[in-house]
Amino acid sequence: MPERSIKPSSPETMSKVTGSGLARFDRAIKAVALWGGGVMLLGLIFLTVGDVVLRYCFNAPLFGARDIAKLMLLVIVAFSTAYSARTGGQVAIEVFSSFLGPRLLRVIDIAVRCVAAAMLAVLSWRLTISGLSAGRFGEASLSLKIPFAPFYFLFALGMLLYAAVLLVEITLLMRGGSIDPHADDKGDI
Repeated sequence: MPERSIKPSSPETMSKVTGSGLARFDRAIKAVALWGGGVMLLGLIFLTVGDVVLRYCFNAPLFGARDIAKLMLLVIVAFSTAYSARTGGQVAIEVFSSFLGPRLLRVIDIAVRCVAAAMLAVLSWRLTISGLSAGRFGEASLSLKIPFAPFYFLFALGMLLYAAVLLVEITLLMRGGSIDPHADDKGDI
């Protein structure tokens, strides 16, 4: 029996197909942010509270706590930037949106996302090169000598994930779909 490909026959079916793919993508982005960034945030909270208690109650601060806190904060940003972009958590100035028509606004949205994705790709490339240089030259934190190279690579990966979010949104906008993560809100994101 020959295999049949399922093709959407109506715009409603098409939006359900892209909507389910977008929902899976949103869940993946959310998992990265919550498990990666959330675990680091909890660790940062415990580190900060522990350092403050030891510093002021016992006059014995944790050695290298600032080094660890700075690097944990970097990991939080790397893991959560794509999720913040996908859920609309970043600052957006919509001065001209009331004056422009929906079609021109869609074209501008696509153009801005294309430029941003290209910039993020360049940023990720430069972060990777910087990570290779940091590894080669032995760049590390001051107190604990934690190597910086893995953190450059992690941040580059976070920026690539953000670029992937933009590419998915560009694809949806070009197909005439909605990129609003709350359009079909069922409490998932």
